[in-house]
Amino acid sequence: MKTISLKKVSAVAVASLGFGLLSVVPANAGASTGACAAWTVSSAGKTSSINLKAVTGNTNVQNTSVGVNVGITHVSLPATGDVDACAYQRYSAYISANPSGGSVAVASAAATTPTTPTGTTLSVTTPNIDVRQTTTQTATTAGTVTATGAVGLGKFTFTPTKAGTYTLTVWNDSNTDGIVNVTEVTQTIDIVVTAATTLAPASTILRMNATGVALTANPETSDAAYTTTLDAVPRSAAKATTNQIGQVAVIMLNADGTAAGNLHTVTADISGSGAVDCTADGTAVDATLRSDAFTTTGTNNVVVCHISADGTAGAGTVTISVTDSTTGVKTKVGTRSFTSYGSVTKLAVASTNFTIGKAGYPTGGNLAARAAATEVGVTAGVTVNGGTTSTPAFIVNATDSNGNAVSVGSTLSVKTSDAAVITGGACQLDNGADADYSSSTNGVGVYNCKFDTASNAASGSKATLTIRVLDPADPLGVAYLTTTVDVTVGGSIATETLSFDKTSYAPGEAMVITRTAKDSAGNPVFDGAAAPAITFSKSVGGTAPAASIYVGGKKSSTTSKGVVTVFAPAVPGAFSMNATSGNTAGSALTGSATVTDANAGANAGLLTQIDALNAKIVALNALIAKIMKKLGVK
Repeated sequence: MKTISLKKVSAVAVASLGFGLLSVVPANAGASTGACAAWTVSSAGKTSSINLKAVTGNTNVQNTSVGVNVGITHVSLPATGDVDACAYQRYSAYISANPSGGSVAVASAAATTPTTPTGTTLSVTTPNIDVRQTTTQTATTAGTVTATGAVGLGKFTFTPTKAGTYTLTVWNDSNTDGIVNVTEVTQTIDIVVTAATTLAPASTILRMNATGVALTANPETSDAAYTTTLDAVPRSAAKATTNQIGQVAVIMLNADGTAAGNLHTVTADISGSGAVDCTADGTAVDATLRSDAFTTTGTNNVVVCHISADGTAGAGTVTISVTDSTTGVKTKVGTRSFTSYGSVTKLAVASTNFTIGKAGYPTGGNLAARAAATEVGVTAGVTVNGGTTSTPAFIVNATDSNGNAVSVGSTLSVKTSDAAVITGGACQLDNGADADYSSSTNGVGVYNCKFDTASNAASGSKATLTIRVLDPADPLGVAYLTTTVDVTVGGSIATETLSFDKTSYAPGEAMVITRTAKDSAGNPVFDGAAAPAITFSKSVGGTAPAASIYVGGKKSSTTSKGVVTVFAPAVPGAFSMNATSGNTAGSALTGSATVTDANAGANAGLLTQIDALNAKIVALNALIAKIMKKLGVK
């Protein structure tokens, strides 16, 4: 047991030291418990000792609550027999030492699992804990309550505002005067508090996603629902006011990478088109503000800023800033861009995969969802003309006057110039769901299209397909916005050839191998006809062309992006490529080329040098003989 000096510590002195004592509650304060109407401090029931124990759950970090459980050795309280004089003993606390500027008040509360002497109950009046009789007829028994990290008679708490050592003093205020007297039992405990981790604005994570996406958790240090992949997806919506475009998760972190849950503020400001509204979760919101701020509560460290259209078309940017609740410093942490689009003003064919149809079959697909399982050249058995592929024959983009992608409904109509050749087609909005195969990145304004060839269409016959949508600018509602694509018809394979792009290559030089197929009319075969695999008589670099399909009547070993995939042999001399056609009764296909000797030029040069040296030696010998003759030397 620790005791203080023999001087009394006055309440005025305590207050001047910043100990934070509150007004003393009168002895008869408190509501009636059992038969007792009021309580009087007991002069007989003294405490012989106090023990203190820090609560197990304390983190001892600046700006977080610190708890101390209190234990006592208590003597009995006599029965007064008077409902207005029920006995009690008081235990009070204050911070008797603290870091400079870290003075705090003490709060008190019952312990997690309070233990009280037999025949007593607790009354909490900050910063006091009173042990009181429960009846007027029965005296309490003496006993000991030992405080641990989990339990005690009661608990005193305080929240340190600075790092450093805090001393909590608890005493038995036996006369309830709020003054520590030399005869009153006291005990102290030191709590060492560390500095709180600080907000690191530069570590803030910004991730954009579609509207209505729930947070994985709050607080958190990352979010599985808001990934870098999803963040990279462009976000857009029609310009009508409150049309939801997307939402940005703002994840605030401390300098040590932990969640910054210290009541910080996130501010979002819009420039360009759009509106914003920031909340604590991912529940969709119709945003209407040009600027909004949201302060986190409790331990939360994530704010979601919701973006909507504001009635104007064009690009918009949201700028996110965070304000540190401790320093008050506001820091810009990043931006995200988005688009509000207007009415469609243009259709355009963005790309074509297949333009030569097979009589009686569809070409390409018009599925909304493209995926590996239905892509030509990715999954075995999926064909250009099978009717189930998701690989489009061609792709059409719809845009507004600013060139931004516009969704004009789920489909576009397709009109053919000659139904005897091409019976029609269909275009459907791509949903953008597959990161690897979707035609669009966000499911806006991109349409996957197919066409159907008439069963009696002749090889070489042609048609023009017109893709169209009603022009919203036409007041009569009859004019169309259009774009066109020319398609033709090809027959089955009648002849095939293999060719090199050169007749001679340096060792290891890049080669372009082309397989060509024509139908019986001499026209390119239909897109999707099978092209055979190729082998070589000598080992080549890269990868030998595998079995594939013809598009436009050809198949090149070099990819559509210009990437060379096969290289000439390293060994000089003639070599050949070979294939067995499965389309023309197993006929053998071949082509030949040579690889030059890399040393041939060098050897020729060496021989020339030797001949020149020999000539110089002969001339020198002749000169020596002439000189010797003049000198008469034989």
